[in-house]
Amino acid sequence: MIEFLQKYLLPLLHEMERPRAWGAFHALFFFIGIPLAILLAFALRKISKKTEKRLFLTVGIALIISEIFKQLAFTAIEGTYRFDLIPFQLCSIPMYLCVLMPMLPDGKIQRAIRTFIATFGLMGGIASYIAPGTMCREWLELTLHSFLWHLVLIFLGSYVFFSHNTKIQKHDFLGAEILYLSLCAIALGINFLCFNASGEPVNMFYIGPKPSTLPLCREITARFGVAVNSVIYVTALSICAFLIYFFEKSLKYIFKHIDNDRMI
Repeated sequence: MIEFLQKYLLPLLHEMERPRAWGAFHALFFFIGIPLAILLAFALRKISKKTEKRLFLTVGIALIISEIFKQLAFTAIEGTYRFDLIPFQLCSIPMYLCVLMPMLPDGKIQRAIRTFIATFGLMGGIASYIAPGTMCREWLELTLHSFLWHLVLIFLGSYVFFSHNTKIQKHDFLGAEILYLSLCAIALGINFLCFNASGEPVNMFYIGPKPSTLPLCREITARFGVAVNSVIYVTALSICAFLIYFFEKSLKYIFKHIDNDRMI
C-alpha cells in the first residue's frame, strides 16, 4: 500500500517553502478568505431547513474526502502511517457532525451540535488563523488543505450564527459543553490506546497523557504536570467558547428587536 502511494500519489504533491505566519500566503487567506467565508455564510442565512441539511451533508462529505487525501498524502511522504494525525482533534469534529446532523430530528441534540459548531468549531478555525504554525506545511497541497479546512470551520460557525434556522435557547451551550467534554473523554481514550505508537506523540485535543506541544501548555506542564495543564486547557477552551456563545446570543437578541421595530 505504501509503495503504491509513493509511486502514484507522491509525484502529484508539490514541495514548497513553508509559509511564514502573516506572510503573503497567510495574509491572502486571512484578509480575503475569511471575509468571503463570512459573507457566503450571511448570504445563505435564509435557506430552508431542507436545503440546509443538503449543505451540511455536502460539506461533511467534502471534508471526509479531503481528510482521506491528507491521510494518504502524509503516509506517502513519511513512508508510514502517522498516528498523531488521527482525525480526532477539535477541528476535525465538525466533519463528523456535518454528516450526522442532517440525520437527526429537531431537538436538544441537534441544537447542541449547532451550538458546538458555532462556538467550539468557530473558535478552532479562528485560533488556527491567528496562530497558523500547524497549518503551514512544506507541501503545497497539505498547506492548502489545512487553510481551506479551517476556513470551512469559520464558514460553518458563521452560517449557524446567521441562519434563520438557528433558534438559540437558554441552555443550548450546556448541550455543547457536554458534547465537548464527551469528545474529550473519547480523545483521552485514543491517547491512552496509542500511547506507545511509533512516531510523533499522539495527543488528541492536547489533553494528555503525553505533554502538549502548544507553547503555553508546555510551560504549564513543565511546572505543574500534565493533569493540571489538561484541566486548565479544557476549562480555558470552555470559557472562550461560552464567551463566543454569549456574544452570538446577544447579537441575535439585538437583531431580533431591530427587526421587530421595523415591523411596527
